[in-house]
Amino acid sequence: MGLLSCSAEPEPEFLGRERVTVAMHNDLPGLSHVDDHGHSGLDYLLFKHVREELDVEFSDPVPVSSRDRIAQLVSKRADMTIASFSITPQRMLEIDFVGPYLKTWQGFLVGPDGVDVQTMDDLRGKRVCTWDGTTSQETVDDTRITSEWEPVVKDDASDCIEALLGGQVAAVSTDQTILYGFAQHHAKDGLRVVPDLKVGAPQYYGIGIPKGHRGDCLELAAWLKTYVGSSTWSKDIDTSLPLLAEGDPERINEHKPSTDAIDARSCRDKASP
Repeated sequence: MGLLSCSAEPEPEFLGRERVTVAMHNDLPGLSHVDDHGHSGLDYLLFKHVREELDVEFSDPVPVSSRDRIAQLVSKRADMTIASFSITPQRMLEIDFVGPYLKTWQGFLVGPDGVDVQTMDDLRGKRVCTWDGTTSQETVDDTRITSEWEPVVKDDASDCIEALLGGQVAAVSTDQTILYGFAQHHAKDGLRVVPDLKVGAPQYYGIGIPKGHRGDCLELAAWLKTYVGSSTWSKDIDTSLPLLAEGDPERINEHKPSTDAIDARSCRDKASP
Protein backbone atom coordinates (compact mmCIF):
# COMPACT_ATOMS: atom_id res chain seq x y z
CA MET A 1 0.00 0.00 0.00
CA GLY A 2 1.54 3.27 -1.07
CA LEU A 3 1.75 6.36 1.05
CA LEU A 4 -0.73 9.12 0.22
CA SER A 5 1.22 12.32 -0.19
CA CYS A 6 -0.50 15.58 0.56
CA SER A 7 0.72 19.10 0.80
CA ALA A 8 0.00 21.26 3.80
CA GLU A 9 -2.28 24.21 3.27
CA PRO A 10 -0.31 27.40 2.64
CA GLU A 11 -0.03 29.84 5.49
CA PRO A 12 -2.05 33.06 5.02
CA GLU A 13 0.01 35.94 3.66
CA PHE A 14 -0.10 39.69 3.97
CA LEU A 15 2.32 41.97 2.10
CA GLY A 16 3.75 38.80 0.56
CA ARG A 17 4.82 37.48 3.96
CA GLU A 18 3.67 34.59 6.11
CA ARG A 19 5.18 36.41 9.08
CA VAL A 20 4.97 40.21 9.09
CA THR A 21 7.67 42.34 10.73
CA VAL A 22 6.54 45.71 12.11
CA ALA A 23 8.98 48.53 12.87
CA MET A 24 8.19 50.92 15.73
CA HIS A 25 9.83 53.59 17.83
CA ASN A 26 10.81 52.64 21.36
CA ASP A 27 11.47 56.10 22.85
CA LEU A 28 8.24 58.09 22.39
CA PRO A 29 6.06 57.96 25.53
CA GLY A 30 2.37 58.05 24.70
CA LEU A 31 2.96 56.80 21.16
CA SER A 32 5.50 53.99 21.19
CA HIS A 33 7.63 53.44 24.26
CA VAL A 34 9.48 50.49 25.73
CA ASP A 35 10.39 50.16 29.41
CA ASP A 36 10.55 47.45 32.07
CA HIS A 37 6.79 46.99 31.76
CA GLY A 38 6.94 46.37 28.01
CA HIS A 39 5.60 48.31 25.04
CA SER A 40 2.97 51.05 25.40
CA GLY A 41 1.43 53.98 23.53
CA LEU A 42 -1.06 54.74 20.78
CA ASP A 43 1.08 53.29 17.98
CA TYR A 44 1.49 50.08 19.95
CA LEU A 45 -2.26 49.83 20.57
CA LEU A 46 -2.81 50.32 16.84
CA PHE A 47 -0.32 47.53 16.14
CA LYS A 48 -2.23 45.22 18.49
CA HIS A 49 -5.51 45.98 16.69
CA VAL A 50 -3.93 45.33 13.28
CA ARG A 51 -2.45 42.07 14.54
CA GLU A 52 -5.87 40.98 15.79
CA GLU A 53 -7.60 42.03 12.56
CA LEU A 54 -5.36 40.30 10.02
CA ASP A 55 -5.25 36.54 9.61
CA VAL A 56 -1.45 36.42 9.54
CA GLU A 57 1.40 35.91 11.97
CA PHE A 58 3.36 38.91 13.28
CA SER A 59 6.82 39.01 14.79
CA ASP A 60 7.57 41.14 17.82
CA PRO A 61 8.08 44.80 16.83
CA VAL A 62 11.59 45.81 15.77
CA PRO A 63 13.01 49.26 16.60
CA VAL A 64 13.36 52.01 14.01
CA SER A 65 14.75 55.55 14.07
CA SER A 66 12.95 58.44 12.40
CA ARG A 67 15.63 58.77 9.73
CA ASP A 68 15.55 55.04 8.89
CA ARG A 69 11.81 54.46 8.48
CA ILE A 70 11.70 54.49 4.68
CA ALA A 71 15.04 52.72 4.21
CA GLN A 72 13.94 49.91 6.53
CA LEU A 73 10.83 49.30 4.42
CA VAL A 74 12.54 49.61 1.04
CA SER A 75 15.34 47.24 2.08
CA LYS A 76 12.72 44.74 3.40
CA ARG A 77 14.11 44.79 6.92
CA ALA A 78 10.53 45.61 7.91
CA ASP A 79 7.20 44.94 6.20
CA MET A 80 5.17 47.59 8.00
CA THR A 81 6.04 50.72 9.98
CA ILE A 82 3.86 52.23 12.70
CA ALA A 83 6.02 55.02 14.05
CA SER A 84 4.38 58.49 14.18
CA PHE A 85 5.06 58.46 10.44
CA SER A 86 3.86 61.70 8.78
CA ILE A 87 2.40 61.26 5.30
CA THR A 88 4.15 63.63 2.88
CA PRO A 89 4.14 63.91 -0.93
CA GLN A 90 7.79 62.86 -1.16
CA ARG A 91 7.31 59.83 1.07
CA MET A 92 4.21 58.77 -0.90
CA LEU A 93 6.43 58.42 -3.96
CA GLU A 94 8.70 55.96 -2.14
CA ILE A 95 6.27 53.87 -0.08
CA ASP A 96 2.52 53.43 0.41
CA PHE A 97 0.63 54.68 3.43
CA VAL A 98 -2.53 53.51 5.14
CA GLY A 99 -3.99 56.47 6.93
CA PRO A 100 -4.05 58.86 8.51
CA TYR A 101 -5.02 57.45 11.88
CA LEU A 102 -4.08 60.67 13.69
CA LYS A 103 -3.92 64.37 12.89
CA THR A 104 -1.60 66.70 14.78
CA TRP A 105 0.31 69.97 14.59
CA GLN A 106 3.86 70.94 15.44
CA GLY A 107 4.28 72.63 18.79
CA PHE A 108 6.77 73.35 21.55
CA LEU A 109 7.79 71.69 24.80
CA VAL A 110 9.52 73.80 27.46
CA GLY A 111 10.94 73.16 30.91
CA PRO A 112 10.55 74.93 34.25
CA ASP A 113 12.65 77.83 32.96
CA GLY A 114 10.21 78.35 30.10
CA VAL A 115 7.21 79.54 32.10
CA ASP A 116 7.21 82.85 30.18
CA VAL A 117 7.15 81.22 26.73
CA GLN A 118 3.72 81.87 25.24
CA THR A 119 4.35 83.17 21.71
CA MET A 120 6.87 82.85 18.87
CA ASP A 121 8.52 86.09 19.94
CA ASP A 122 9.31 84.52 23.31
CA LEU A 123 11.55 82.02 21.47
CA ARG A 124 13.52 84.68 19.60
CA GLY A 125 17.23 84.00 19.94
CA LYS A 126 16.59 80.75 21.83
CA ARG A 127 17.91 77.28 20.98
CA VAL A 128 15.16 74.96 19.72
CA CYS A 129 15.81 71.23 19.41
CA THR A 130 14.48 68.75 16.85
CA TRP A 131 15.83 65.41 15.68
CA ASP A 132 17.05 64.03 12.40
CA GLY A 133 14.76 62.54 9.75
CA THR A 134 11.55 64.32 10.82
CA THR A 135 9.23 66.83 9.20
CA SER A 136 9.66 68.87 12.38
CA GLN A 137 13.30 69.48 11.55
CA GLU A 138 12.31 70.88 8.15
CA THR A 139 9.70 73.19 9.69
CA VAL A 140 12.10 74.58 12.28
CA ASP A 141 14.71 75.17 9.59
CA ASP A 142 12.14 77.18 7.61
CA THR A 143 10.56 79.04 10.50
CA ARG A 144 13.78 80.13 12.20
CA ILE A 145 14.37 82.64 9.39
CA THR A 146 11.59 84.87 10.66
CA SER A 147 11.64 83.87 14.31
CA GLU A 148 15.43 83.96 14.66
CA TRP A 149 15.69 80.66 16.48
CA GLU A 150 18.92 78.79 16.78
CA PRO A 151 18.04 75.27 15.58
CA VAL A 152 19.70 72.30 17.27
CA VAL A 153 19.35 68.93 15.51
CA LYS A 154 19.94 65.77 17.55
CA ASP A 155 19.97 62.10 16.54
CA ASP A 156 16.72 61.19 18.25
CA ALA A 157 13.96 62.34 20.60
CA SER A 158 15.64 61.26 23.82
CA ASP A 159 18.67 63.43 22.99
CA CYS A 160 16.44 66.50 22.65
CA ILE A 161 14.63 65.80 25.92
CA GLU A 162 17.97 65.31 27.68
CA ALA A 163 19.17 68.65 26.28
CA LEU A 164 15.99 70.37 27.50
CA LEU A 165 16.25 68.86 30.98
CA GLY A 166 19.90 69.87 31.12
CA GLY A 167 19.22 73.44 30.08
CA GLN A 168 21.19 73.22 26.82
CA VAL A 169 18.09 74.18 24.78
CA ALA A 170 15.09 76.37 25.59
CA ALA A 171 12.50 74.22 23.82
CA VAL A 172 11.88 71.03 21.89
CA SER A 173 9.74 71.32 18.78
CA THR A 174 7.92 68.45 17.12
CA ASP A 175 4.37 67.15 16.79
CA GLN A 176 2.16 68.10 19.72
CA THR A 177 1.02 64.53 20.24
CA ILE A 178 4.63 63.49 20.81
CA LEU A 179 5.25 66.46 23.10
CA TYR A 180 2.20 65.67 25.26
CA GLY A 181 3.57 62.17 25.71
CA PHE A 182 6.89 63.53 26.93
CA ALA A 183 5.15 66.05 29.20
CA GLN A 184 3.22 63.20 30.82
CA HIS A 185 6.33 61.03 31.14
CA HIS A 186 8.37 63.86 32.70
CA ALA A 187 5.64 65.49 34.75
CA LYS A 188 7.87 65.59 37.84
CA ASP A 189 10.45 67.54 35.87
CA GLY A 190 8.02 70.35 35.06
CA LEU A 191 7.90 69.89 31.29
CA ARG A 192 4.87 71.41 29.57
CA VAL A 193 3.49 71.89 26.09
CA VAL A 194 2.97 75.58 25.27
CA PRO A 195 -0.83 75.90 24.78
CA ASP A 196 -2.06 76.82 21.30
CA LEU A 197 1.43 77.59 19.95
CA LYS A 198 1.69 75.84 16.57
CA VAL A 199 3.82 76.11 13.45
CA GLY A 200 3.60 74.54 10.02
CA ALA A 201 0.86 72.55 8.36
CA PRO A 202 -1.10 69.72 10.04
CA GLN A 203 0.69 66.38 10.17
CA TYR A 204 -1.12 63.15 9.29
CA TYR A 205 0.22 59.89 10.74
CA GLY A 206 -0.03 56.79 8.57
CA ILE A 207 1.04 53.15 8.56
CA GLY A 208 3.89 52.71 6.09
CA ILE A 209 4.23 49.67 3.83
CA PRO A 210 6.33 48.91 0.73
CA LYS A 211 4.82 49.61 -2.66
CA GLY A 212 3.50 46.71 -4.72
CA HIS A 213 0.77 45.50 -2.35
CA ARG A 214 -2.20 47.66 -3.22
CA GLY A 215 -4.78 44.93 -2.53
CA ASP A 216 -3.51 44.39 1.00
CA CYS A 217 -3.15 48.15 1.40
CA LEU A 218 -6.79 48.78 0.51
CA GLU A 219 -7.91 46.00 2.84
CA LEU A 220 -6.09 47.61 5.74
CA ALA A 221 -7.37 51.08 4.80
CA ALA A 222 -10.97 49.85 4.89
CA TRP A 223 -10.42 48.50 8.39
CA LEU A 224 -8.68 51.70 9.52
CA LYS A 225 -11.66 53.87 8.56
CA THR A 226 -13.86 51.75 10.82
CA TYR A 227 -11.32 51.93 13.66
CA VAL A 228 -10.87 55.72 13.51
CA GLY A 229 -14.63 56.21 13.51
CA SER A 230 -15.14 53.98 16.55
CA SER A 231 -15.14 54.62 20.28
CA THR A 232 -12.06 52.36 20.49
CA TRP A 233 -9.98 55.04 18.75
CA SER A 234 -11.09 57.68 21.26
CA LYS A 235 -10.37 55.36 24.19
CA ASP A 236 -6.92 54.59 22.81
CA ILE A 237 -6.13 58.33 22.56
CA ASP A 238 -7.39 58.98 26.08
CA THR A 239 -5.43 56.03 27.47
CA SER A 240 -2.17 56.85 25.71
CA LEU A 241 -2.19 60.67 25.72
CA PRO A 242 -4.28 61.83 28.71
CA LEU A 243 -2.82 65.36 28.64
CA LEU A 244 -3.94 65.89 25.05
CA ALA A 245 -7.50 66.60 26.09
CA GLU A 246 -6.98 67.54 29.72
CA GLY A 247 -9.78 69.89 30.71
CA ASP A 248 -11.45 69.65 27.28
CA PRO A 249 -12.44 66.15 26.11
CA GLU A 250 -13.69 67.56 22.80
CA ARG A 251 -10.11 68.34 21.81
CA ILE A 252 -9.63 64.67 21.00
CA ASN A 253 -11.92 65.16 17.99
CA GLU A 254 -9.55 67.79 16.57
CA HIS A 255 -7.06 64.97 16.07
CA LYS A 256 -9.49 62.55 14.41
CA PRO A 257 -8.97 62.24 10.63
CA SER A 258 -12.02 62.13 8.40
CA THR A 259 -12.91 59.24 6.12
CA ASP A 260 -12.18 61.52 3.16
CA ALA A 261 -8.70 62.23 4.54
CA ILE A 262 -7.99 58.49 4.76
CA ASP A 263 -9.28 57.87 1.24
CA ALA A 264 -7.21 60.77 -0.12
CA ARG A 265 -3.89 59.49 1.28
CA SER A 266 -4.13 55.71 1.48
CA CYS A 267 -2.56 53.44 -1.14
CA ARG A 268 -1.68 56.25 -3.54
CA ASP A 269 1.40 57.75 -5.18
CA LYS A 270 0.07 61.21 -4.39
CA ALA A 271 -2.80 62.58 -2.34
CA SER A 272 -6.04 63.17 -4.19
CA PRO A 273 -7.53 66.70 -4.12
